[in-house]
Amino acid sequence: MSTALMQPTSNEIKHGALMHACRTGRTSRQQLAILRRLYWHGAGQGETRQALAEALQIPLSSICGRCSELADLDLIAPIGTEGKPARQVLGITAKGIRWLQAADERQQGGEGGRD
Repeated sequence: MSTALMQPTSNEIKHGALMHACRTGRTSRQQLAILRRLYWHGAGQGETRQALAEALQIPLSSICGRCSELADLDLIAPIGTEGKPARQVLGITAKGIRWLQAADERQQGGEGGRD
């Protein structure tokens, strides 16, 4: 495998795209959208990554990345599987609910101060 001199590698391109998404706030908006979607499910219920991608109209590759980040923070967790092949069902955790409520309170507080 050879690459042209001074041509970025695929990993450099992926890293650049992720950094751009972080700088523009797209990743945090996607994380909030996922948490809000899972929040409205009953206890012990959730959605697969595929269902989240379809419902939120976010590419599956982005959903997988955001779900991994949220799971690392213990804001969401696997609660089961469904279908064949088996797909993980993700649900919001108690910590995720508290975090989402705090984020919404911060957002409402920021909007109230703009008058």
